[in-house]
Amino acid sequence: MLNTSLSARLGPAIVLEVNGARVKVLFEGNEVEAVNALAFPFAPKQGDHLLVIGQEEGFYVIGVLHAQGDMTLTFPGNVRFHTPRGGVLFSAQQPIELQAPEVKVSAGKWTVIAQTLTEKVTSAFRWVKDLASLKAGRQRNHVEGACYERAERRVIKAKKDVRVNGDRIHLG
Repeated sequence: MLNTSLSARLGPAIVLEVNGARVKVLFEGNEVEAVNALAFPFAPKQGDHLLVIGQEEGFYVIGVLHAQGDMTLTFPGNVRFHTPRGGVLFSAQQPIELQAPEVKVSAGKWTVIAQTLTEKVTSAFRWVKDLASLKAGRQRNHVEGACYERAERRVIKAKKDVRVNGDRIHLG
């Protein structure tokens, strides 16, 4: 605890070394050890500029003035984002990556707008209750094994040629 009988010093400090919640900083020309007391989970890195307060009995990191490298937010448990009257926007100049054993998305509407969409999966299953529709400039399907389609009715319309090529073609 800060001793209020002595004046506390407040100022910028540069991170020299990190050891868990303790941070060795250069503060007012002296190397001191400070406790990370930020209200949000921030992992300081060497070279970061922090705001430190303290006196001889103890120093505390109470702010981040400038972070040198990547910022890491670490939470000990589950994290929830809740915006009852607003939205959430993630924006980046570099790729955004999600990593988890499972990702579940629940939405009333799901819209993806992209120049290129690539999906690579071992197996894909899709259930559509009403209509599944694809509008494409061109379509190509390549199936290495058997291709099986089943429908109550099937209509194939073409403005030009329809070609069927196989060793044997069974109709009926």
